[in-house]
Amino acid sequence: MPTAIFRTQSTAQLEQLHELLIEYEESLPPDLRHGAPPDLRSLPLAYGGSNAAFLALEDDKAAGCIALTRFDASTGVMKRLYVKPAYRQFGIARALVAAVINFAREHRYRRVVLDTDRERLNAAYRLYASLGFSDCEPYAAVDYAKPTYMELRLQ
Repeated sequence: MPTAIFRTQSTAQLEQLHELLIEYEESLPPDLRHGAPPDLRSLPLAYGGSNAAFLALEDDKAAGCIALTRFDASTGVMKRLYVKPAYRQFGIARALVAAVINFAREHRYRRVVLDTDRERLNAAYRLYASLGFSDCEPYAAVDYAKPTYMELRLQ
């Protein structure tokens, strides 16, 4: 079965998302961690409306996730891109980012921004650059040492 990418909605999907967010957080170097992921009960609010979270399923198993949250009327912040190690190198991360970009366009965002650590998360940085993201000025403060801010302008 090919990988399916879809917006999380059902309770089961939200539970899978929550598990991936925990795994994602634990996979990061300690100084890059964002703190605890949203509580399972708050996920529908955190990722509803003009916000969204997407799951990648491979044979009905959660393989990866990504989220987009509203920053302002024209900007969405892409965050928490994660693909389980066993599913990497199959284009799942690229498909997840594409889902966020499509969602942002549908919701009339004019740009998508993100922050990453170019040195330690270089594969992610290269993926973003290959999809048209470019370095930009900081859009918000982050609590790790060397953030690289990126944006994708949407037409």
